Amino acid sequence: MEMLETLVSTWSGPDANMRAILEIARAEIAAIGLEPTLNEELMAVSARNGRGGVLFNGHLDTVPAGQGWTRKTGDLDGSVLYGRGTADMKAGCAAMLAAAKDLKSRDVPFALLFTTDEETTMRAAKKLEGSALVKKAAAVVVGEPTDLAIVGSEKGIVWFEVTTLGKSAHGSMPHLGENAILKMMKMLAAFEPYTRPRDFLNEVTVNIGAIDGGSKPNVVADLCAVDLDVRYPPHLSKEDAVRLVESTTRIIGAPDIQIKHEVPAVQVNENSDHIRRMKEIAGPAVRTVAYGTEMAFYAQSNPRCLVFGPGAPEQCHVPDEHVDLSHVDRAAEIYAKYAEALAPR
Repeated sequence: MEMLETLVSTWSGPDANMRAILEIARAEIAAIGLEPTLNEELMAVSARNGRGGVLFNGHLDTVPAGQGWTRKTGDLDGSVLYGRGTADMKAGCAAMLAAAKDLKSRDVPFALLFTTDEETTMRAAKKLEGSALVKKAAAVVVGEPTDLAIVGSEKGIVWFEVTTLGKSAHGSMPHLGENAILKMMKMLAAFEPYTRPRDFLNEVTVNIGAIDGGSKPNVVADLCAVDLDVRYPPHLSKEDAVRLVESTTRIIGAPDIQIKHEVPAVQVNENSDHIRRMKEIAGPAVRTVAYGTEMAFYAQSNPRCLVFGPGAPEQCHVPDEHVDLSHVDRAAEIYAKYAEALAPR
């Protein structure tokens, strides 16, 4: 699919000027015959055809490329396209644009919304959750990779920064100081059981993502900070995650704990009409996932949300990320059928 290849070849990682990829999306939306609106503040683009149709949402930004790649961006092996952002989630965006072209030709109501900060702050989704574009949509479809399965529930996310303090001393006399790194090691050991869950979708998990401490080998470290990624299932709350971190860190006293980022858990009623309609088109299975998407915010004002898209979730953020183009074509067909099924009568 030419549009997907264009999106993938346009770099949109954290250091990119997002205007470039937004302009590609804007131009394609205009070519379909819609009037795109570029939100300069949020760096997002939207458009609609008629009123009250399905809102198709995707993000155009990606994580950094990282190391370990054996394939070049744009490599095509049969029907498999390689490159950062193929699965997560430019394939979904391309499928939505293809569906939009079909729907516009038949004058079926729908709307599009593409953001560029999902991998960082999700600020656009937070700001737009109460907008008419979201609230009045017949349903909101987020096109993240789901292997063409319906996702109705997501775990919540809280990122913590935990800091331990010590007392510096000369490295030759460590007994005269208090090592903040050693305190941190003791605390992190207490989190180990949460890194090996038996049922990761229904349990709280903790990832120790980054650590920074000390200044030089010959100085006892007086400061150490760690970043924790805590995920909690929909039947729990952010407050449960906070209590877990507070109680676990108590083993070393009272370290400084700050929340750096959060995404609420979401659980959609699987018996609701918008889920039932998608089941009829795409299949009966409805899944829960451990990752968070922009649906978590849109669902605050519009419960008629779901996640559905081409590509495998396991391809997110990994070397040699890829997507099967047949998935993209199938997703476009399903998107179009879904918009038609929920179109206002």
